[in-house]
Amino acid sequence: MRALIVTDVQNDFLPPKGALPVPHGDEIVQPVLDLIRQEEAQDFHRIVLVRDWHTKNHTSFARSHPGAKDYDPVEYRSPKPGDSSTQVGTLWPVHCVQNTWGSQLANILLKETYHRHLKIVDKGFLSDREYYSAFSDIWDFHKTELHEYLQKHHITEVLVVGLALDYCVKATAISAAKLGYKTTIVRSLTRAIHTDEAHMQELEKELKENGVEIVDEVPPHTSEVSA
Repeated sequence: MRALIVTDVQNDFLPPKGALPVPHGDEIVQPVLDLIRQEEAQDFHRIVLVRDWHTKNHTSFARSHPGAKDYDPVEYRSPKPGDSSTQVGTLWPVHCVQNTWGSQLANILLKETYHRHLKIVDKGFLSDREYYSAFSDIWDFHKTELHEYLQKHHITEVLVVGLALDYCVKATAISAAKLGYKTTIVRSLTRAIHTDEAHMQELEKELKENGVEIVDEVPPHTSEVSA
């Protein structure tokens, strides 16, 4: 069974007014909505809308680190007691703070949440750790409800679209593939923050190495037919 995962199509990631706009991110909103409305034709058994859902003092915000500026590099330390591991990341402008305009789904998608098969999954709500994947934090310690939800509904294949291709879409797709889902990113329904050719080539290489297929358009669904 197949599911559609729509990642972070929220006001703060959309130009021109978003706090952390993904270049041309607004261009995918209507096409993503059109795909959602093709639910039956595409044989999506479940559709998941993922939200970045931060506290006001989230560790990924530059303002949470005295003296730091937006987009500065940062070395995150594991939130797990006794674990000395670190990861290098980026500090971001304040964005997607819970229950603000910026954290809301794009308006035309918000209206679709009344559909009986649409599920909202939040990530990034623990203030002491960064999240990119819709399945877990960057340490893979805290798990969101996404994997459990997909398992409950017997999903084996996922299509991942949304924002941004080189951050949360990538991380979500890689997590899905590692968890055993057949995973495809639809390039035309994503936009990246960094779009130079070398970056995009390295991104596609990383995705392929992790078992993620990336295609230009939505692949047709092939139903299994019993012999």
